[in-house]
Amino acid sequence: MEIDAPNVPATDSSQEPTHRRDITVAAAGDSLDAEVEYGDLRWRLSAEDAAAPDPVSSFLGALGGCLLMSLRVAARVRKIELGRASVHARANEKGHVKEIKVELQVESSASDDQLHRLLEVAERGCHIRNLIRDEVAFALTVTRI
Repeated sequence: MEIDAPNVPATDSSQEPTHRRDITVAAAGDSLDAEVEYGDLRWRLSAEDAAAPDPVSSFLGALGGCLLMSLRVAARVRKIELGRASVHARANEKGHVKEIKVELQVESSASDDQLHRLLEVAERGCHIRNLIRDEVAFALTVTRI
């Protein structure tokens, strides 16, 4: 069943090219697997198979990627050089996410003050970070490498 929003014409999405932020997720049978499609890319999420990420792990990957990209954008604007950078993100293992801990490791000659300011800007600029509800404890730390 398809419901049209007011003043928005219905479209046949099978005829349209995939656009950014346009994802299709499909599941079949009683499996706890889902196939995610983004244009020509396909990947699997699973709550049963440890070889595939579960939805929360996939979200943590998106959060880490978003924070790194946001950090690099902030550094470019401020003309601060960054070397290698990585994120280690983790959440409680079972049930609803109650806590997310993120450690950002970054190589930079920036001062500690500059680095912490970049981190603040990156966190505010990360769209995925902004999806996390206030009830979820969130801790972000930075380590210089």
